[in-house]
Formats: sequence, C-alpha cells, structure tokens
Amino acid sequence: MKIKATHRLLDSVWTVTAHISINTATIVAYSRDDEDGYRLEHSLPKCQLTEGNDRIVKSLEINWGGNTRRYTVNNPQHIFSYR
Repeated sequence: MKIKATHRLLDSVWTVTAHISINTATIVAYSRDDEDGYRLEHSLPKCQLTEGNDRIVKSLEINWGGNTRRYTVNNPQHIFSYR
C-alpha cells in the first residue's frame, strides 16, 4: 500500500511517501517540497523517521489516528537522499 504522511518541523512540512507492507516500508520520497504535504497536512497521518549512524534511516513510525506503527525501512539511505 502506498501512503503519504507528514511531520511538521518549525515552518516546514516534511512529507514521506512510502510503500508499506505488514512490517516493512520502502521509502520513495522524503521532502519538504511536496505540495500535498502542506495542502493535506491535517488529513494525512503523522510520521517520524528514526535515524542511526551517519543519519541513515532505520525505521518509519506512522501514527494512524492515535495508533502508532513502526515499520523497518528496507531501503535505508541518508535521510536527505530520498527524492
């Protein structure tokens, strides 16, 4: 299933686009330039990326209306390399 989720950081809305399955996520994009993120911020689920050493993304947490699910990222990269 393809999803979009947002994370507000100061005056920017960071939007992650990912394909998720039961326990894993493949991140397609992570950007503060996604117009859908700003326009739909209040209707999209909230997210948080967990980083390891050298800012490599390890997991994606998505809050689905009060229930938070953690997905292991199966394409770990530097947090700013997802386009």
